[in-house]
Amino acid sequence: MTEQETRELLVELLGVFYSKGWVSGTGGGICGPADGGGLLLAPTGVHKERIRTNEFFTVDPADGSILARPDNPALRPSECKTIFTMAARERGARSVVHSHALSAVLAGDLATAEDADHIAIRDLEMLKGIRGVANQDVHLLPVIRNTPRESELTEQLARVLGDPRFESSFAVVVADHGAYIWGDDVWEAKRHTEVYHFLFEAVVARRDRQQEPDR
Repeated sequence: MTEQETRELLVELLGVFYSKGWVSGTGGGICGPADGGGLLLAPTGVHKERIRTNEFFTVDPADGSILARPDNPALRPSECKTIFTMAARERGARSVVHSHALSAVLAGDLATAEDADHIAIRDLEMLKGIRGVANQDVHLLPVIRNTPRESELTEQLARVLGDPRFESSFAVVVADHGAYIWGDDVWEAKRHTEVYHFLFEAVVARRDRQQEPDR
């Protein structure tokens, strides 16, 4: 894909994710590969479904420095920048989605209610949508605690990205906040985002069903 095609796809996906309630209220974010090895980063504090192709920042995944800015001086780079660039360095991610979906928050509640640092997902066909994962696997998804600023999540994120229990995971849930989900390119990040949201909904629905009183 050319950089312009990537920009167009990122704009399209933000619109799709907005319609699903994953990036509503100016929340959430996305990044994708730019020419020359940088990352295209959506701005912060704006309605994501209204972002245009010329409103992305370009950042260096090595240190998060800004390589190019949009023409609009009022735009600010997303606070997701530190998380996105860490996923790029530690996991080779070339596209990352930040979701504020309710299902991600509720899935994180399952872990925090048990004082656990992960969600164990099993016995679901959709697990095969995650690269390298089979439907017979028990997929461990890390859950970290929320902080006042997203840049303050990096210490916890570094810990779980280095934890061998989570080496097959392409996502991190942030309790009371949402999730970061990535892939090798924008299309894989899109697929993983859709699959993980299904898995979030499934594990929450199963827990709710288990807790229903017998009739």
